Amino acid sequence: MAFMCKKCKKAFRKDMSNYDESDEYCPHCDNHYVIEAKTPQAVLGVEGDDPRIDARMIKDDRVRQDPTRSVFVQDFTDNIG
Repeated sequence: MAFMCKKCKKAFRKDMSNYDESDEYCPHCDNHYVIEAKTPQAVLGVEGDDPRIDARMIKDDRVRQDPTRSVFVQDFTDNIG
């Protein structure tokens, strides 16, 4: 396989049938050109519009929140049988 070093801008060939750790370096300038791969991590996120246009989904901590306007404070006694 043909490679090109980003540091010294020289091209070189490596035989991939017997590739080992010493082949991870450029033969001209000893630059380590093989980078370890990153494994993806599962992340739970919230998708929304651009907050600069519509910032309703972002909580502003500077504004005092009304404790009666909570999801957990609502009165559902009239809905129960």
